[in-house]
Amino acid sequence: MRRPAITRPSPCSICRACRTLEAYECRRRGNKLRSQDYIEEPGTETSQASYRRLAIARYNILDSAAERDFDNLTVLAAKVFGASFAAISFIDRTRQWFKAEHGLGVAETPIEQSFCAHALETPGIFLVKDASLNPMFGANPLVTGHPHIRFYAGMRVLANDRTPIAAICVMDPVPRPDGLTEAQRLTLQILASQVESLLELRHAVILQKQQVALQRTLSRQLRHMSNHDELTGLPRRNLFREKLDAALEEAKRSGRRAAVMTVDVDHFKQINDSFGHDVGDALLCAFAKRFRAATRKTDTVARLGGDEFGLVIPDIGPSDDLKMLVRSLGDRLHKPFKHNGRVIDCEASIGVAIYPDHATSADDLIKCSDLALAAAKRSRGCSAIFSLAMAEDFDRQARILEIARAAISANELIPHYQAKVSLATGRIVGFEALARCKQAGAPPLLPEMFAHAFSDGKLAADISRQMLAQVLDDIRHWVDVGAAFGHVAINSSATDFKSDDFGERLLDAIDTRGLDPAMIELEITEGVFLGRGTEQVTRALALLSERGVRIALDDFGTGFASLTHLKQFPVDVIKIDRSFVAGVATRPDDATIVRALIGLGKSLGIETVAEGIETVEQASFLRRHGCDLGQGFFYCTPAPAADVPSLIKRAMPDYMPAKLHMPAKHPTMRGSLSLAC
Repeated sequence: MRRPAITRPSPCSICRACRTLEAYECRRRGNKLRSQDYIEEPGTETSQASYRRLAIARYNILDSAAERDFDNLTVLAAKVFGASFAAISFIDRTRQWFKAEHGLGVAETPIEQSFCAHALETPGIFLVKDASLNPMFGANPLVTGHPHIRFYAGMRVLANDRTPIAAICVMDPVPRPDGLTEAQRLTLQILASQVESLLELRHAVILQKQQVALQRTLSRQLRHMSNHDELTGLPRRNLFREKLDAALEEAKRSGRRAAVMTVDVDHFKQINDSFGHDVGDALLCAFAKRFRAATRKTDTVARLGGDEFGLVIPDIGPSDDLKMLVRSLGDRLHKPFKHNGRVIDCEASIGVAIYPDHATSADDLIKCSDLALAAAKRSRGCSAIFSLAMAEDFDRQARILEIARAAISANELIPHYQAKVSLATGRIVGFEALARCKQAGAPPLLPEMFAHAFSDGKLAADISRQMLAQVLDDIRHWVDVGAAFGHVAINSSATDFKSDDFGERLLDAIDTRGLDPAMIELEITEGVFLGRGTEQVTRALALLSERGVRIALDDFGTGFASLTHLKQFPVDVIKIDRSFVAGVATRPDDATIVRALIGLGKSLGIETVAEGIETVEQASFLRRHGCDLGQGFFYCTPAPAADVPSLIKRAMPDYMPAKLHMPAKHPTMRGSLSLAC
């Protein structure tokens, strides 16, 4: 906003009837002096006075300590003018305050007694030759009493915006009828200029100090921003690491323990994608607040990135129960989260590593904590303290991951096929394609042994590109030899739907080989529905279903919102998860759930398939309660493509299990094929 212009006084604001610069001459000519022209009434403030106060404030000088440079100017003025008194005074709203004075012995006077207040209104030198003869000053206490001023000469001092703010003056108890010589006038003007120069120097120092203070403030803010998360206000990973290093150093000196925790918010991606980023951000903030409230002041809670948090616990005594602390922390973090009237379940997985029990360096301790977190996340909502078995498992997985990459590079991934049997007739009606890895001189590796490879987008895409072509080529061969294989189920993952043309590419691969889309059944888990890109999933499934590809919902009953997905997507088949099938003959709850799922399928006209059938009791239960199809090692093991035609010719009665030819050291596990063609 532009500052309004200041109306400057006329050359003689003391007396508006003449332009004489000397009050004595003005009085001699008979003009009446009016104090209201230059002194504000008590309780009021003119615009000029307010501008003056603002201008003075720029120098931060009122009530400041004595300064040698200003004091020297008053001493010099008194000597040069042969005066008893000299001063540099600033005119505040109700007082004149002396920044420097010589001979007066006072710090301030009321503004009504001020000679300098009049000097401020005079462009040149304000001169009073004999105050006792001046009607405006004759009754002034400074004239009638100490210091008995009779002579006054003052020159106003201007701020850098030309606002009058102060005056430098000389005074004497002896009148001077002749006033000032020209040399004295010039000297007083020079001294006023010197005061102005000192003020500007003072202002420059103030600005410099302000700049330094601002830079320090900005530096602190930048340092805080670099060390703290903007959303939650928690320390970032770099500060977390500093605190961990300090905690380990202190533990080494004291011989006590320290611990580090890594914590993940379970299902955060699904919550973020399903309810929106505002809900996800609010959840992270609430989680951070709970985390801080559940820890000691000496602990450091940090946001390490995304939905991952960390905790440094220094100074753990021998009697401290860390398991109890972890359990208490988990209970607080698992409370439901409320946002805009919506209640959202909030769970966390916690991994813990302890110094010096598990590691002695910060890097190794963090790795141990991450391994414990990975173990806890397998069950979700759990906590795990590091053990050597976790490290061994990690090393094993790392080796298998290397094997998987090598197998892909050498084209050693091959499909095996597990039969799907009609529980009513005992005959094979279809197959599920399962990925297997066969290396020369080594037994086949099951996909579960390196399942984390399928969560790697690039690796999953590489597996899909190799497997899809082989599966479709096998189907083409079976069609050519007249094998009545029914259909082949192909497992798909969220990776496949990241591009918008998954459906088109799958249909193109089918059409290229001259196959009927009805021969293909696409198995998906509910994780496909919960990630980003639901629009791509919806469009792809609608396109495939329209062309005759059947859609199967895998691991049904274990997901996030299965019934919602049955209504929203074109599902033809639901596959009852093996975790329920395993207990149908021994656990009443599992039996009840399976019966309910079968009934749901029948009421919706959806085919039901039971996975993981391994006993005659399981097969009989499922057949009695109307489950349509079954698959599992009770009927046959996954077989290579060359064995499929001979398997089709055999009847598979549910009371006659096939011999399993798997090596004893390999567990009975199901593989999966992830497509990203």
